[in-house]
Amino acid sequence: MRKALLVLGICILAAPAWAGGGFSLFGSYAQLSDDAEALGAGARVTLGGQNWVGDLSWTWFPSTSNVDTIAGNTDKLQVIPTDFGARYLFNTSGSFRPYVGAGGTFFYTNLNDGDIDNTFGLYGLLGFNLGGHTTKFFAEAIYRWGEADVSYPNPANPTTGTMDVGGFGVNAGIIWTF
Repeated sequence: MRKALLVLGICILAAPAWAGGGFSLFGSYAQLSDDAEALGAGARVTLGGQNWVGDLSWTWFPSTSNVDTIAGNTDKLQVIPTDFGARYLFNTSGSFRPYVGAGGTFFYTNLNDGDIDNTFGLYGLLGFNLGGHTTKFFAEAIYRWGEADVSYPNPANPTTGTMDVGGFGVNAGIIWTF
């Protein structure tokens, strides 16, 4: 977790050195598993050109209680996705610019009682930017896919399995470009 925050901090400080970059802050609603949904907040660093851009996003979701994990176990789940991918922004006249994107996700995961592995997955998104030259509003729909190995090492009844750690989500926020 500290390494990911360090990398994000370095990217935020170094981003102005590259042309076509930007920084975003956003609110997020997402499905964290088949049984859990949460509100969260995130940040994104964008590097690139006029149409193609690369993104590094980090989203924090607080722990969600009473989540069905595996074999009838309920637990408190926390998921923190870190997304790295590319977006294509379509040329349009005016201040409205739709985009599509895809990439990989690293899911930092935590259970209160059981053990869950951090895992890699994929994401796809569809959204738009709206606004002036340096400050814009954006909204997007995102789908993250990933599966994590889960275990409950109870000596009387040990259980292991996999659970989905992703689903549909919505992000909305502000972009500052330079």
